[in-house]
Amino acid sequence: MVDTRNILLGAVSGALAASAVLLVAHAITPSTAQSPAVYPLVRAQVDAAGSMANGEGTPVVQSSVRPKDQSSLLTMAQAPADAPAPVNGKTVLPAVIRDCLRLAEGPFDISDSKAFAKLQQDWIAACEKAMAADSDNPKVQVALGRAYSSVGGKDQAAIDLFRAAARRNDAQAWHQIYERFKSFDRGRTDRPQLVKRPEAEQALRRAAELGHPYATMMLAVLLDRGGTVKRDAEDAIHWAEISLTRPVEDEDRGSMQVRLGRLLVKSTKPEQRARGVKLLEALAVQRGDAKAELAKAIRNDDPVRARKLLEDSQRTYPGHAIPALADMLIKGEGGPKDEKRAVSLVSAGRASDVPAVRVAHGRLLVEGRLLPRDLVKGIGLIDSGAGWDQDTRLELMGLLAKHPDVKLNRPESLMVDAMESATLDEPGALAALVDLKLSGHVQFGDKAGGCELARKSGDKDLSAKVAERCALK
Repeated sequence: MVDTRNILLGAVSGALAASAVLLVAHAITPSTAQSPAVYPLVRAQVDAAGSMANGEGTPVVQSSVRPKDQSSLLTMAQAPADAPAPVNGKTVLPAVIRDCLRLAEGPFDISDSKAFAKLQQDWIAACEKAMAADSDNPKVQVALGRAYSSVGGKDQAAIDLFRAAARRNDAQAWHQIYERFKSFDRGRTDRPQLVKRPEAEQALRRAAELGHPYATMMLAVLLDRGGTVKRDAEDAIHWAEISLTRPVEDEDRGSMQVRLGRLLVKSTKPEQRARGVKLLEALAVQRGDAKAELAKAIRNDDPVRARKLLEDSQRTYPGHAIPALADMLIKGEGGPKDEKRAVSLVSAGRASDVPAVRVAHGRLLVEGRLLPRDLVKGIGLIDSGAGWDQDTRLELMGLLAKHPDVKLNRPESLMVDAMESATLDEPGALAALVDLKLSGHVQFGDKAGGCELARKSGDKDLSAKVAERCALK
């Protein structure tokens, strides 16, 4: 059994309710859901919700990550050189290849473990025969790679097959390489990583370039949120627009447009921001999530209208609206102060599974002005949103450096994210990591490691900042 705790922390923190829906929908037990064959499907469906840290979207329950607008593997597969000529415009594949691709198509009912194990063996046998018949067919390579991944013990063989198919520009193969990193290799130190971050980034980008709908959507999300790839606001907009032309199965177009609008209004380019406001204005007529994003965009210019939009939005999309609305109530923006109601909004349980709401509640507990101060609970709530947002992660690391006795329940998740962000040269990431290591924190204190990071960084400002603590010259 693969231990997926680190991965789950980074991707599903704050979305436990979404995971529960998925598990019930597929009759999957938690242990079975960690199977190498099935777990990537479950993870992909949770991630397809976009960024729940900002209350964006609702998790989509679907039977697989295969895009609706792509043809099935049976029709996409390349026929071998000696295949029969097309019949009625369609290539007729040899039966041995059809069997392999049919089994790879699923659906996979894993509620009966014995039946699923039998299917796995049939799948492997059929695809090994197909490989013997046409070893250069990328669709067969991907199908056999997925079959090998499903049983464990054949992970290297699976990756080799995915890489071979990727060299033939197969979008699904590139996506499988990314998925391997995301679901099983990211942050692992107890065994060799079959896929490392640079290859995973290349795979995600290449899959998107080749038209894979889920990869396109995830690239847009990660370019905004951070993780695996460095944040790039304009590139996120670019891929979000492309994503509209190749939607992920079962994701409604309105949610995709709201995502694009949210990205546009955050742009530093006036023309992009204007496009975003116009798009959100149109969507806000019928969508509460669009109202919330529009409110955040116009808050500085028209706080009265922004507050009204948030009041309307929180009735149907509380996860989107509550954090910003509570902040406006506390500050008296757009209307009278109402600190008591603000506290009630973030702590009464509505949308309490949305990380951004939990973070807002945690900040009040850390501050200790409107609620009795509780550093442990407050920092824990902020931690629940740190895996979804780079800025929240920096905030968390600063709090931990300031309060070195406060422990996290799962510190390894934060360190994986922090190291990755520093490697990607995200603004402020390396300085925050060095400061945390030098803080003497009970879980993260590592003076030698922090000083070494500062020394190797080549950052003169950082070296000067820690020179006294590290005796750097």
